[in-house]
Amino acid sequence: MKLVIKLREVLKEKGVTQMQLAELADVRQAAISELCRNAREEVNLAMITRIASALNITDISILMQFEDETTN
Repeated sequence: MKLVIKLREVLKEKGVTQMQLAELADVRQAAISELCRNAREEVNLAMITRIASALNITDISILMQFEDETTN
């Protein structure tokens, strides 16, 4: 299983830029960029909470989900 952050899709849907979200959620823009690219190995719960709050997300499945990793 792999945790996938769907932040890029959420930002596009809500019409919010990474820089705007960084300011709204008090999170570094670089961290937002890494989340959008699923490039972070660890995710801070407080940071995810601030992002969800800034985007008015109450259902965490809108922001992240588990996916099966396929092996080749």
